[in-house]
Amino acid sequence: MADQGANIRLADLLATASSLAAYRLETSITLQHLRMALACLEGQATFESLGGGVSPLVPRQSPPEPDDAVRTFARRWSDRVGGPFQPIPAELLAELRAELELPPD
Repeated sequence: MADQGANIRLADLLATASSLAAYRLETSITLQHLRMALACLEGQATFESLGGGVSPLVPRQSPPEPDDAVRTFARRWSDRVGGPFQPIPAELLAELRAELELPPD
């Protein structure tokens, strides 16, 4: 795994998750997209390796919207790290990763 923890920001994670959902023509951004985005940001996966992608030339009805779980996650983690543009410290990144790996309620 690439050691990029000090360089990952919440804004990067959210933007990548949004891009993944759009790439896959999905209507919602979910916690699964956040898990996949983190794997991409850490160098463990690529958009192509995750499959399901559609060319950006294919018309979309509308951009994907975050679901309630993603909105809650984003607010909570933005508060924890001091804003979306602050690098996530390695120890908090480990907590964030663990939270994303938990099964949904």
